[in-house]
Amino acid sequence: MKRNVAFVCLACGLATTALADPPVGYYNSITGTNAMTIQAQLNTLLNSAITRSYSDATIYLQDIDEDPNNLANVILVYNGASVASIWNSGVTWNREHTWPKSLGVGDSGPDYSDLHQLHACNPGINSSRGNKQFGTFPGQFDPNQYGFNYRGRMARMAFYMKTRYPYLVMSQLGSQAQFIDWHIAEMPGDVDNNRNDRVYNAQQNRNAFADHPEWVWVLFGDAPSDAQITLAGLSDPGGMTSQSIDLGLRIGAPSEFPAVSVDLDKTGAAPTTYRLVSSGDVAEVSQYQFGAARNAQSLSHSVSFTGSSFGPFSGTLTVDTTELTTAGTGFGSGDGDDAVTFSGTAIDHALASLDDLTTASAITIDFGTLELGENATPAEFSVWNIAPELFSANLDIDSVSITGDTGVFSTDLAAQAGILPGTAADFSVQFDTQALGGFEAVAVIQVSDEDLPGAGGPVMLTVTFRGAVVSPCTADTNGDGMLTPADFTAWIAAFNAQSPACDQNGDSLCTPADFTAWIANFNLGC
Repeated sequence: MKRNVAFVCLACGLATTALADPPVGYYNSITGTNAMTIQAQLNTLLNSAITRSYSDATIYLQDIDEDPNNLANVILVYNGASVASIWNSGVTWNREHTWPKSLGVGDSGPDYSDLHQLHACNPGINSSRGNKQFGTFPGQFDPNQYGFNYRGRMARMAFYMKTRYPYLVMSQLGSQAQFIDWHIAEMPGDVDNNRNDRVYNAQQNRNAFADHPEWVWVLFGDAPSDAQITLAGLSDPGGMTSQSIDLGLRIGAPSEFPAVSVDLDKTGAAPTTYRLVSSGDVAEVSQYQFGAARNAQSLSHSVSFTGSSFGPFSGTLTVDTTELTTAGTGFGSGDGDDAVTFSGTAIDHALASLDDLTTASAITIDFGTLELGENATPAEFSVWNIAPELFSANLDIDSVSITGDTGVFSTDLAAQAGILPGTAADFSVQFDTQALGGFEAVAVIQVSDEDLPGAGGPVMLTVTFRGAVVSPCTADTNGDGMLTPADFTAWIAAFNAQSPACDQNGDSLCTPADFTAWIANFNLGC
């Protein structure tokens, strides 16, 4: 049934709008700057609505109060319960007149069935509320008594009803000053604005005070605004303060920089509304206006940053007071904008490698097989920072640990700081051939970004050193550096095993001819 209603509305030419985004030009007729003119212009605009019947509300509320997490349900006013949306003659939910008939609404007509004031409600709670005024005193009904924030919505409903139907008496529903405070304390959010959009789709008018919270004080406030907002700890006769914050140099994209708290001071007896406008690389703080309570108040907002590019970045957060009335220079609409300018430099992480072109975290340096006492040429190797040279961090070698045959391999590999992007730290290793055998050592190199905020690491690189030392005497089959009859026994074992030590004539084969060659090699000696 709900889907059929949506189809009918679309067939009638109703356009679906974005969340909290009135149709383009909807408020163009509101050009006044004083209460009387704005009141008259809004009254004309809000009365250009389609009147839906009280019976129609049983269908429209299924869409207007739809549960976004369960489209078969509606969210009930006051207690926030999610229940089946299908209308069953008021057993599961019924229609709550948030402005009761006995408090001034007529027996029929647009005020009685206005979808901005009708809400799906638990029948028991509806009965308990009855025709009580909104308020927090005994005998009144507090919209927030069930733990959900409905005071702000009820306040904006009251302002809407009074503006569209001037014959209603606000004091019958509750305290006008209290409604202003509720409105300021609970600014419109996603749920309120989504409901506003859906009511618009149903009856073609909007609650102007959800779209323009700043219009509340000019129409319902008791004096021109004496509120002023400044950056905390700063002052200016015109209410125009500014501050620059240097975020410094940090590893990571701008979006990875920590959020910064922007603190504000509000003075004056009147409450006020304001918005935060982001530019440059400052992330949007909120798509809605904020409210500041009566009298002095401290305010705080968390500001984060956008962007994935590296290099210098900047942006500004502007505090724009949106009031329309003023008690003089620096107050209300005369309160100058406050601005916080941010700047910083974002750099990429270092990129460690054992190769200058590709990322290599492990290499092997093999000296091969050398004869006993033979001079081994030192081998060179490098730890590279292959990050782009522009806007990248330096690389630090934090520690080096070498295990294995450390007495055979010697290296100047050591901790080192500040390897620039596109450069390397060069090292060498030497192989001592004074002992026979096969040897291996492993160097584990721990590296990380330079010591800056946002540094990453550690990363491990591994260099393996290998080499073998053999006797210069070919007939020394057992490799003990001497020629003895034991080498014959060793050759026989090598022949039987077809191992490389059997090959005495250098033909890479193990045949009986190698025995003759072994005899010749043995006779030649070392």
